[in-house]
Amino acid sequence: MLQTNIDAISEDEEAELLGRLLNLDDRKNTLVGTIALTIARSIIEGRLLPEHDLNSMDLAKQFRTSRTPIREALMVLENGGLVAIPARKRPRVITLNPQQIREIYTLRSQLDAVLSDRLARTIGPDGIEVLEHTLSRMTSAVKRENVDAFFWANVLFHEQSATLAGDMTLKKALEGLGIQVLRLRHTSMSAPGRMQRSLDDHKRLLLAYRDHDTVLAPALSQSLVMGALRVLSEDATGPLATLSSPSDNIQ
Repeated sequence: MLQTNIDAISEDEEAELLGRLLNLDDRKNTLVGTIALTIARSIIEGRLLPEHDLNSMDLAKQFRTSRTPIREALMVLENGGLVAIPARKRPRVITLNPQQIREIYTLRSQLDAVLSDRLARTIGPDGIEVLEHTLSRMTSAVKRENVDAFFWANVLFHEQSATLAGDMTLKKALEGLGIQVLRLRHTSMSAPGRMQRSLDDHKRLLLAYRDHDTVLAPALSQSLVMGALRVLSEDATGPLATLSSPSDNIQ
């Protein structure tokens, strides 16, 4: 039975998770890593919006450092698909056009279906226990109506699923696509009723894994991704319609 009094993912756990997704490895606890993680979180959680200029001089003042670690951090974020660094122009938060968003979500849904098929075939009791614990954290976040906590637990659930499936090539492909749309995934979680619907679908997905249901698990995984795309499509002011004005708030 799922517990509902599980603590939310801590900031340190978020940093560990995001550091893995950005391939920071041993740089996670360096100044460059700290800067990259702080800016990445601001992009993902919507405090820095698409096309926002990332002025290296301003950032150097904010982080009380020289421009060199700022440039290195921005290069990490460029490699992760969160920042664009055009020649002879300021770095900026990357913008995905509607066609790119639909293509990424469609491909993610197909890769997620493949991953879920493999996981449904191979997952054992220990793997189920790992996912149950994370699902409990998602449940707790819904009860507290905490979008950020639910979002990061959701990201962790899917990272754990990819690891448990045991296909590192597929995992890297999904992470490469996924990090580009983390901000959009966070946005879709904010829609009314979306967290509860997502939680219910993840509960059904976990049951399908436990039952080794290789038909239902891929179908649910694909539905989760395309459902998030549908939420974005229904938002008349969202990323599939128009872009908002950028914010200056990095936290």
